Amino acid sequence: MWPRMLAASAPLLLASASAGLAGACGSGRVPSPAEAPDATSLDAAPFAAYDGLAPAQGAPRTPVRAEFLSTRVDTAQVLFAAGEMQTGGEPFAENFGGRDLTYYDRYYVPVDQYLVPDTSGRFFDGYTDLFGFSSAIESYEYSKYHVNMISHQTGAGVSLANGPLLSALPGATPRDRLRSRIEHLLFAAGTDVSGFAHFDGGAPAGANPLNDFGFPGLWPAMAPYRSFDPTMQPDLTVAHSCTTSTGYGGVIFFGSSPVDAYECGYNSLNLPDRAAQIEPVIGPAALGYAAWKYALWAVDFTGRLHDSIANAVTAVAPQDLPSVGVRGNRIEALEPPGAAPGVFVGSTPLEGMWGLLFVEEADNAAAWLLSSLGTTDGAALSGFASIAQAIQYDYGSPLVWFPTSIAVTEDAALPYPGVSALAVADATSQAVDLAALAQGYALLFGMTDARNAALGQQIGCQIEFGGSVFAADDGLPDGESSPHDRALGVMRAAFIDLDRLHVDPVTQVVEDSATLGAGGVARSGTVTATSLGHVVVGLRHLLMSCNAAVSQYGAPDPDPTKDALGILNAVPIHPPGSGAAPTFSARVRQVLMSQTAFVRDVLTSEDGTVANGAALQGGAWSPAVDPTRIESQGAALRVLVEAWFLTQDPSYQLRARAVARKLLTDFWSAPARMFRQTAAGADDIVMTPERFAWLQQALRETYEGIWVVGDPLLDRDVLEVFIARVNKLYLNGWDDLNGNQTVDKPGECLAARLQMGEQALTGEVASTSNGVDTSGGADRDGDCVQNIGYVGKGSLLASQVHFHAP
Repeated sequence: MWPRMLAASAPLLLASASAGLAGACGSGRVPSPAEAPDATSLDAAPFAAYDGLAPAQGAPRTPVRAEFLSTRVDTAQVLFAAGEMQTGGEPFAENFGGRDLTYYDRYYVPVDQYLVPDTSGRFFDGYTDLFGFSSAIESYEYSKYHVNMISHQTGAGVSLANGPLLSALPGATPRDRLRSRIEHLLFAAGTDVSGFAHFDGGAPAGANPLNDFGFPGLWPAMAPYRSFDPTMQPDLTVAHSCTTSTGYGGVIFFGSSPVDAYECGYNSLNLPDRAAQIEPVIGPAALGYAAWKYALWAVDFTGRLHDSIANAVTAVAPQDLPSVGVRGNRIEALEPPGAAPGVFVGSTPLEGMWGLLFVEEADNAAAWLLSSLGTTDGAALSGFASIAQAIQYDYGSPLVWFPTSIAVTEDAALPYPGVSALAVADATSQAVDLAALAQGYALLFGMTDARNAALGQQIGCQIEFGGSVFAADDGLPDGESSPHDRALGVMRAAFIDLDRLHVDPVTQVVEDSATLGAGGVARSGTVTATSLGHVVVGLRHLLMSCNAAVSQYGAPDPDPTKDALGILNAVPIHPPGSGAAPTFSARVRQVLMSQTAFVRDVLTSEDGTVANGAALQGGAWSPAVDPTRIESQGAALRVLVEAWFLTQDPSYQLRARAVARKLLTDFWSAPARMFRQTAAGADDIVMTPERFAWLQQALRETYEGIWVVGDPLLDRDVLEVFIARVNKLYLNGWDDLNGNQTVDKPGECLAARLQMGEQALTGEVASTSNGVDTSGGADRDGDCVQNIGYVGKGSLLASQVHFHAP
């Protein structure tokens, strides 16, 4: 057993308990002594297994080096990676890794500890748990940083003030209308804005021109820009509390630990030279993955209710439901007994407001997509005349497609520039773009769908889509002005275009891209493994959502009889050459399974080798022969595991295991303990957010779906070692060269890492003694990822980092 130790920082652990140590949505808590397991019963084997992938006994370890090639943020890649990192975070560590999330303390030093209290509650068995901590805390919370930075803090997108749905609201200017709408969301979440005006992020009261909404520096973005420079100057002034008269009371909890001022006011997180730092181009990939990421958090944040002092509410009398979230309501919950008067949307006031704002941003983006971000000729932008027209869009309808990139010209309005012009920058239709739209809006639709037990029937979702916050809907695909029907419109248009423009009519394979001109549709004649990975995951979300079966993290379902439930089945489709017209859900399943069969039968081999793609030659697909890249291996593995879940066909499971073994052998360097970019290549990889996402999720899916007990590669204990190393090396830039599972600074901290900086949710809190900063400086928790205030960059993923063994 690991030695029992006295937790030297136990006061900090206990003080931070009010934050929730790691529970989903801040719901974690320290168990009472009666609940705490006896540490002697804990199986420590998974924690002890970390060094099992070291070089052979006596062989030297090869050090890893890393350099930034580009710190610019590739927005679509980051949002895709963030969604996978969230999926591979708390829910993965808890539901599959078997961890009790209450035993992690993100503020505890040394980092990476799994702290099991004994019956006295004063002593802890401390286990170094790199897999669990890097998943449940770091991967999960890093992903929260990413979406907050992009959607609320940096200003790197089209302002929500331009939202089409806001134009009908009262107010003389777009800024006034934005204020009006956000005030409504604040009240629905029970966030008392009366005190917000008194806190200006360190500025004198009333001196902050960006304190429009009670949260200084909050900058809601409707459509993220394609890329941006994340340079900023976060304010390191110590804020002793975010729980004073600023309105954060009962919302943000950092216990007795002071935090940096940027946690309480976002002025210093706004891009300081925004016009020079942004690339004002939007596209469907970023919009789709933004909607997915927004919905992932909105499910957590708004699926529940709380009372006026931020305690959870689980049941409300039916007659009181219409008053939930109404300003000034004094409803008394049925459960739990003794709840304070007043019931509001969200797990807490702050999280409720964030979740509602995420939905507002995605809903306005859907309205913009449908009305204005399509094209009929590749030159001018237009869209559908109505939501109903989008829902009824069919193979014989006048063609409307979404260009892959649109240039935005802003006006000079401050602080939220208006859109003065849009222009098609690249009219190509990309399969990945359409997959992203299908995936993102499928999950958002699930929240609005009263048929859906996992999402739409959550009490918070019933309230927020019941008419008082967002427009109610009759539940039919009939084109109402509601989030429900706008999401359906995007889902329908995205799939019809994918099938109509990208599916080869003979082989039924989704080709990467399509261009349109006087001669009709010209498909690329190519397919890549990663593109098919995006398509399969996107269509799986779409299928499950239409069938009222999608959950927060996707919920593969092998039962094809559920296709009869598909909500868009009520609107017929007419695929050319398909004989009897299938229902919508059945056609989605057909296209989905054609791609999985192609990956199994054409892009992969029995020994687990994966082709990066294929080219259409003489009516047949010819696989590529260049060395396999790691993202292709990971994407193919994901496709095969999804197919195994959906069909229970053992041929998919067998092939997936072969691909996984090839990933864990040909791409793995034992001396450097790192994954290479190409199979059997040099110990070298240019890590990007997308590459990381495919690698991390490939290991996660292997762990969840195709593991083999006792297998030297596919046993879960072994897979935990791989996952921990991937997270720690590539995200944190920590090379545990001596294998002692402890960060030995400075030599083991690399010069670069994907995660450029971190904040309080992963341990970078301020600390003062008699007014003197005793935080330890740039890296308080000693995990190699520095506080963003010292880095001068946002808490985001760099677009290119070169890792290599010299």
